[in-house]
Amino acid sequence: MNPASVLPAMPGATPVSGLDSAWRWSPNPMFTFTAALSTDGRHNLQVNVRGPYDEGLVTALLAHARAHDGEFVGRGRPLVGIEGFRHPGAAFDTVGVATAAVHGYHATENPELSAVTYAVFPAYASEISGRENEEEAWGRFRKMLQPNKLDRAPVPFVKMRYDNTRTGSGSKGDARGFAPLATLERELGLLEDASGSFVEWENRHGGLWRADSTGDGILLTHDGTREPVDTERLRDVGRSSVR
Repeated sequence: MNPASVLPAMPGATPVSGLDSAWRWSPNPMFTFTAALSTDGRHNLQVNVRGPYDEGLVTALLAHARAHDGEFVGRGRPLVGIEGFRHPGAAFDTVGVATAAVHGYHATENPELSAVTYAVFPAYASEISGRENEEEAWGRFRKMLQPNKLDRAPVPFVKMRYDNTRTGSGSKGDARGFAPLATLERELGLLEDASGSFVEWENRHGGLWRADSTGDGILLTHDGTREPVDTERLRDVGRSSVR
């Protein structure tokens, strides 16, 4: 597979201004695809955009990914965040990269190209740990992060489990699963006057917190310490812990 010959032959492909060995094409009015060769020339770094397209932002994403492709090409990590990204007018601070098993780009029409393609997308540092296994990376990329949108809000890395005796709601099993930040905030707010309930959550660094509702209030445990907290303080901790 030689992506240098395949990519410029994509229907309607045109060179990207300001970035060598990069091409852009649009299969339909809704989608715009932009691809650039990796430093070694043997891999495809590709940004897929659905909806409004920002040429400057996409070009900057690919340039940042290429400049740091030694951090992910051939490293075997299914989902990686390359921090230090900046672009005028954009809030993103990270470039996300996903492997073929996660993104599925070109999987049907050209499996050989798919195998050497890395999906590149705008991201936030709070979203990716770099420790995700393939199943977790697939779920984050396909179901939570909306990687093909250039105007999306952050989706922080939150893994949690919980049980609430008052509402009767709770997670299944003993393992923590990915959840939206809004779910964490909601369940923390429901601990008051729900004796026997708990919320346990993890951030992208592997930090672990647990809040337990007792007959006397709420106790927050983290890093070997335990302290009583009110609901407002607990929600603040929840939000700040996953930034």
